[in-house]
Amino acid sequence: MGKIIIALLVVLSSCFFGSVMDFSEKDINEKENEVYNTSFEDGEYDPQKLPDGWFLLEDTFDYVSWNNETAYTGSKSLKVQYPKDKINIISDAFPIDADHVYYSRIFVKTNYNSNQSITIRFLAFNSKGKRVSKFSENGLPKQEWTQIDITSGFLNSTARFGRIIISIPKKSDKLYWLDDIESYAVYRIQK
Repeated sequence: MGKIIIALLVVLSSCFFGSVMDFSEKDINEKENEVYNTSFEDGEYDPQKLPDGWFLLEDTFDYVSWNNETAYTGSKSLKVQYPKDKINIISDAFPIDADHVYYSRIFVKTNYNSNQSITIRFLAFNSKGKRVSKFSENGLPKQEWTQIDITSGFLNSTARFGRIIISIPKKSDKLYWLDDIESYAVYRIQK
């Protein structure tokens, strides 16, 4: 009898968590994007610097430029060319509510298809700046614009702000273009 109850609880909890964490494009209609300068259009354009609201974790400016030749939307994107080191592109912090589920996405393309994944991370921090929740998802870029997305929920109750981090692998023969890095509060978890 005990095994039946445990099995029933596992099935019910997987149904609940699966449905709460299964969000997509349709769930962001009429929702506000939380990430500042999501498509890299804001700021005084200079290919030698990053657009407003974005920075690099490492000193890898040699590989990253603000690009006005290729874009998914608007007229600008970030271009990562021939990275000889791993690149981590980080958004400015944005306020989050620990009781919400967030759906985040990026559009990326590359000069040729490969099996090298790009990682999107959603990090949540408390009011003192300590990381309290972390989510990540990998996706393979292609020669056409490809969406990579992640759903993040059941955040630590102390979470107050978030950041999106995009990690580009070390690949000295690749070009990458990134655009429309977004995050949306799509669902409020009822407690």
